[in-house]
Amino acid sequence: MAFLMKTMISNQVKNLGLGGGSEEKKEEGGTSDPAAAHGMTREEYEEYQKQVIEEKMERDAAFTQKKAERACLRVHLREKYRLPKGTENSLHRCPSSQEGCR
Repeated sequence: MAFLMKTMISNQVKNLGLGGGSEEKKEEGGTSDPAAAHGMTREEYEEYQKQVIEEKMERDAAFTQKKAERACLRVHLREKYRLPKGTENSLHRCPSSQEGCR
């Protein structure tokens, strides 16, 4: 949150035109720098990229955890009710010849 506030305030100060206006125009002309393209300094952009990567890693870890929990639950239910491994897919399919399958 602090990063967002800092970015917003720094952008507003830059827009006031307090010195260095010609330097910004030169930097904006060369959009090869991704930080300049996003309107951030290089340090802010690197911090932003680190945050994005950390958030992605957290989402991936949570997804992997949930996926493992679901797999464990499926195995437990198969053992409890003595179901073969392919049963879950066959329950969801409905042959086209039977209309009252739902």
